[in-house]
Amino acid sequence: MLGYVVPEKPELKVKELELYTGYYCGICKSIEKRYGQIPRMILNYDFVFLALVIASLSIDLEEIKLQRCPIHPLKERILVYEKNGIDYAADIMILLTYFKLMDDKQDERSIKAAAGVLLLKNSMKKLMIIHRDKCIMIEDKLKILYTLEKEKCPSLDKAAEPFAKLMEEVFSPEQFKEQKDIETKLRRIGYHIGKWIYLIDAFDDVEENIRNDSYNPLIYQFKYDSSKETIEEFKERISERVELNLLLYLSELAKAWETLDIKKNKNLLDNIIYLGLLRKTEQILQKGNTEDEKSL
Repeated sequence: MLGYVVPEKPELKVKELELYTGYYCGICKSIEKRYGQIPRMILNYDFVFLALVIASLSIDLEEIKLQRCPIHPLKERILVYEKNGIDYAADIMILLTYFKLMDDKQDERSIKAAAGVLLLKNSMKKLMIIHRDKCIMIEDKLKILYTLEKEKCPSLDKAAEPFAKLMEEVFSPEQFKEQKDIETKLRRIGYHIGKWIYLIDAFDDVEENIRNDSYNPLIYQFKYDSSKETIEEFKERISERVELNLLLYLSELAKAWETLDIKKNKNLLDNIIYLGLLRKTEQILQKGNTEDEKSL
């Protein structure tokens, strides 16, 4: 995930925002405890949503503590301990980051990516033991995705499908393997948020991809021609179609969400699903810029 799945903060109660940031700090602490300090550098607020969704299906209340953080040493911060959701989200964050760095290392000869791969290597060895089958399945989906991108696939749906299927795997933790009804619903959430993330990221990156001559399915599907239109004109031309697709994905995500029996933090998750994702959709379509909300 890429920094798009965040709440609509003005609509959150203070205690809900504190809980949200507490989950983020919990993921950070989970990484430190199980993998050391280095992997904490890849923290991303998107994975709080994953942790919250998984945790919401358990009736057990979170363990909440106040602790100081090396980055914020002057004030104690709320830190949430919720083993299943938080540990799983931390694992998936490291896993996806590692595979992305591996791809950048191989395709772009990136020294920075190569260093990142080296730093995360020990963590990945542990993850291949803990989540072996999921690691293999996610890596397979990423290989298909990268192949389509290298071939400059002109179909948005075809290009987005591997990422959507990858997110199906991400939202299907092993703990629900024997609970097929819950697993199916979680997979639908993962699939549609995967579609949404892939498309909104593609639209957000159109200008950069055109200027860098790098792959973007929207450029090929809608046949951008610099001799006939500016980048802004191109984005305006395709924005209505992009918006329809994005809203469709959010609608299907919401339908799947509403079928789950949520045990806790429903208001916070409702905020993200019904307000945060919609607000982000509007923001990207209107401005093509996420910088204001990529850090919380």
